[in-house]
Amino acid sequence: MELTWINVVDTAVKIGFGAIVSGVSAYFILVKTQTNETKKEEKAHFYKLQDEKKSKYVEFLSQSQELIQSYLYTDCARDAEHYKKYLRAYNEIQIISDDAIRIAANNLVSGVSDSIFLNKNNPSPTAESSIFKAANDRVSLFQKIAQAEVTKVYKET
Repeated sequence: MELTWINVVDTAVKIGFGAIVSGVSAYFILVKTQTNETKKEEKAHFYKLQDEKKSKYVEFLSQSQELIQSYLYTDCARDAEHYKKYLRAYNEIQIISDDAIRIAANNLVSGVSDSIFLNKNNPSPTAESSIFKAANDRVSLFQKIAQAEVTKVYKET
């Protein structure tokens, strides 16, 4: 009888330890799976945001160059619809970007505004040339900073 009682207790202890080991293992596997899933979602979100930024930067650059080229020989009205659309694109970039992009975008808008609102009726050839060169230089600078931004690789935090 005694031997049977010891066998029952021994079996119960083994089953109990097996359940504890299984439970602890399942918990750690669940935590690891959740961590990996969270990292995967963060990475997907990062690249989705990168694509959104790239699209907005290209649109903003295109509008900048279009305005500069469209108003080489005439000046732009400040209430022109395409200029308002340009300012909207600028504001979208200001909201979704880091400080380096925001500063470059601000400088670009300033350069574009200087060039399109310049009085074309009685311009100084030297001043006009330097304003357009400055605007184009700002386009190039923004392109480089935007390129660096949208080609960043995801890094775990």
